[in-house]
Amino acid sequence: MQHLGFRYTSLLAVVMTLFVTFVACGSQLYQVSLHGDSGPRPSVTQSTAPASGGALMASGPDGNADPRSPNFGLHAPGGWDSLPIHYRVDATMPAAQVAQIQLAMHTWEVATGRSLFAYDGMHQGITGDSFKDLYSSLDDSKNGLYLDNDWLKTGKPTVVLATTIWDNDASDVNKILTADIRYNDQYYIFGDALVIKPVDSREVVDLQTVATHELGHFLGLIHIDPSIDAHSIMVASLYIGQGLTTRALSSGDIKRIQRIYGCGGSACNVEATQALIEKMVHEAPPSPATASLETSNKSTVAK
Repeated sequence: MQHLGFRYTSLLAVVMTLFVTFVACGSQLYQVSLHGDSGPRPSVTQSTAPASGGALMASGPDGNADPRSPNFGLHAPGGWDSLPIHYRVDATMPAAQVAQIQLAMHTWEVATGRSLFAYDGMHQGITGDSFKDLYSSLDDSKNGLYLDNDWLKTGKPTVVLATTIWDNDASDVNKILTADIRYNDQYYIFGDALVIKPVDSREVVDLQTVATHELGHFLGLIHIDPSIDAHSIMVASLYIGQGLTTRALSSGDIKRIQRIYGCGGSACNVEATQALIEKMVHEAPPSPATASLETSNKSTVAK
């Protein structure tokens, strides 16, 4: 027993040394809160949406905070009116970033067994900085993913990595009419955290990780308390820094997204699907061109 205790103590010391070395070498590790990173346009649901972390969250159906409710974890149980969801990206977004986002989209498609997204290319001449404030990007009725180099005009704190905003269907608040995702490109550098390095004061954020979280909001999910599902991608915090990624979904994430969009084929086996996603996100990704082609060629699948 003493021998085992010595081995355990020695192993713990090695792990702690490695951790201290990791931080000391310049790869800072931060746990960032994601509270306040999403919400509908205030003019649509302001009268009924409760405040959360200083930001409006979707009012959603009764019981979306009750784990016993079938609507638990959902802000839009009706999802989108039609699939796939057409979207454009910031005119300045590099192909490598587009590919990271599309890998995140593919994760949610695997989770449902459905084609959820359709890539319509660059939003020519339009970036996050083209809009006067946060919600004005919804006015063009195009679903966009934008980089904001002037983050302060969004009204969000500088520590917020990204924000997802949407308009609910006026005739059915349980459905999403249009949505955008805005990335804080002023204070963070987004990309593959296993490859890129910090630039000046901008810390590395794994884009596939944060995109998977924000796309959860985009599709109709809200934050999940870690005491209920500690491994959920929708937990309202994540670690950022060089080499840090959290790209997989929990079985709870899969069950919740399937409550909105159903499931197709083998995706209906939740545990097998979760294992497949876990394996998939640890494999070498396809090239940006291949990822773009795969997503843009998806056929329409009705809910």
